[in-house]
Amino acid sequence: MNGVILSVRPASIVALTILALSLSSTVIADNLSPAAQIKTGSLTTSHRDFCSIVQRRLVDTTLPITNQIQPTKDAFKESKAAANPLVTQQFLERDAQGRLIGISCKTKSADHLRAEHGPSAARDPALPPRSCRDQHREMVTQIWAATEPKDRATSAFPPHQVMLDADTASYTGSGWIGSLAEAYLGGDDKLHLRASALFAEWEDWRWKIMPKSFRGNHYCQLVAPERIRALMLGEERLTR
Repeated sequence: MNGVILSVRPASIVALTILALSLSSTVIADNLSPAAQIKTGSLTTSHRDFCSIVQRRLVDTTLPITNQIQPTKDAFKESKAAANPLVTQQFLERDAQGRLIGISCKTKSADHLRAEHGPSAARDPALPPRSCRDQHREMVTQIWAATEPKDRATSAFPPHQVMLDADTASYTGSGWIGSLAEAYLGGDDKLHLRASALFAEWEDWRWKIMPKSFRGNHYCQLVAPERIRALMLGEERLTR
């Protein structure tokens, strides 16, 4: 059985079991598919509800979510996630050729949603928080499940050769916005994915003196699923 491997410096490597999923990947010309065309919970393409799904996976909320797509990085930088009503923010990062390389999400923390909507609004913040790296793991799992057997047979990096590095943590919005997610070829000749995160819980005493807009946030910059798929299948090659 294939596994996605997490790489944590300096912690040991942990193998995770690939789930048997049946998900399809539908991509329109602008690589931002309408939510109606995407199977519920799919992280296989950069569709219009991608960051709302990330929000749900991070905190197990069933609250209604408005996911706002920001057209420019400057607009995304100025945008804010909101707890009541629940609003998430999304931005697609492209390279000079216009190819999708990253997707950035601004979401709210579980304790902020519970403070605004009650304890049933999100998972117990006493539990270990879920990470942006967890979203990379789910993306790899779903992408592999949606890959045809013939493409799996010739893939460059099946899941057991994908290493998920610990999130790069930032403590300011400006630091986070400048810290992009990474995909690189490691010294072990395996594909490494590293997300960039900002996590400031609503009730964390370290943030109590900050403006409210700085509190209760969980931000993730992720490698775009389209790029992860291209790297896993060998359609894009990395060099050191």
